[in-house]
Amino acid sequence: MADLVENPKLCAMCGAPDSSAKCPCKQVQYCSKECQVADWPSHKLQCRARLDKKVNKAKKQHGREDEAVADARMIAGHAHGQEGRYLEAVRCCVEARRIYAAIHGDDHPQVGRACEQLGQAYHRMGRYEEAAAVVEEGLGILRRTKGERSDGVAHCLLMMGRVLSDQGRNKEALEMLEEAHIIMKEVYGPDHESLADVLTDMGTAYRLLGQLGKALETQQEALRIYRLVHGDGSEGVAISLGNIGISFFQLGRHAEARAKHEEALGIYRRLHGEKHPNVAGTLNSIGGILEKQGEYDEALKLYRKALKIRRHVFGEDHQEAANTLRNIGGALGDQGKHDEAVEMYEEALGVYTRALGVDNQRNAGMHYSIARAKFMSGDVAGALESARESVRIYGKLGITNKTSQYAGGMVMRLEGIE
Repeated sequence: MADLVENPKLCAMCGAPDSSAKCPCKQVQYCSKECQVADWPSHKLQCRARLDKKVNKAKKQHGREDEAVADARMIAGHAHGQEGRYLEAVRCCVEARRIYAAIHGDDHPQVGRACEQLGQAYHRMGRYEEAAAVVEEGLGILRRTKGERSDGVAHCLLMMGRVLSDQGRNKEALEMLEEAHIIMKEVYGPDHESLADVLTDMGTAYRLLGQLGKALETQQEALRIYRLVHGDGSEGVAISLGNIGISFFQLGRHAEARAKHEEALGIYRRLHGEKHPNVAGTLNSIGGILEKQGEYDEALKLYRKALKIRRHVFGEDHQEAANTLRNIGGALGDQGKHDEAVEMYEEALGVYTRALGVDNQRNAGMHYSIARAKFMSGDVAGALESARESVRIYGKLGITNKTSQYAGGMVMRLEGIE
């Protein structure tokens, strides 16, 4: 467990631990000058220090409003997003879109691509309504300027699928993703990285729809393509390993799930260092496996480590932080520490409310978790109040699922007790 909780400081080139030499961007570390030089052709594509210099150089050479500056901003925005620097990614994409529109007018392919990339940054921040609006804007521009079967349209459909999936609209998401997959296959052929990207999200949609066999098959195909294109140590490989691990977990294959997540964790740490959202997400997933196996203290260590990283990356009031607080509450509740669980759940509820508003599905589920914990601690009146609030939000949203049914059943039982 120690190697999971502690930062091993892996060399970005060879994976050696305890590597102290850092790039000026402070994102990755190396065990030697030789490894740093050898990794530069790859790392320079993501290096914050180099990208900032390129933007400044473009401004000096061409002026602040030149297309070269917008191009440099787009490249920097993509890299910032990959490294978890989402606010910087948004700033770059907004500036690029503004410059492209000033030069070419609003209805131009470059404006459409900037919209798609901006939507991606908003999506990663959990700002789903803004993401959907700007991606839809980009989709319309690219359909008009590049045609229905263009790669830009396919990438916008992919982003729309991701946003819909994270909003719980998985059937609609799958329709978007399947259309994106068809277009990408027409444009790129069968073994292009973009196909692996869309297969990754299709696998997630299948899993959320309960089609675990189909999800696993799709995720393994994405992994095959990523390995074919980039080799074993790439970001895409790590993402696929993590998704396969989640499917294994849901299938009850816990040892296989943990092995996949730990392999992904090693790749993320080598590529990004410790303070990256994908490191936090993977620690969270391993924590879930340990919790399922009854290793609550070890699970809590990983959850708290993940929470620290997520707060560093996203800030205090992001739903990813709330997700981890919810997991900590669950592990405490499984240990019979129901009062402590309520504290964690209520802290998560506050974050969800500030991030998403009062009446959202996350809050509905959180109120039910609070109701259960309060009931287990002997607070029947408090449990009833929370269960009623859960039912109210589910009803307002028009959502019927297992949790909404459980909450309704709890209200009926507790009203009988009162």
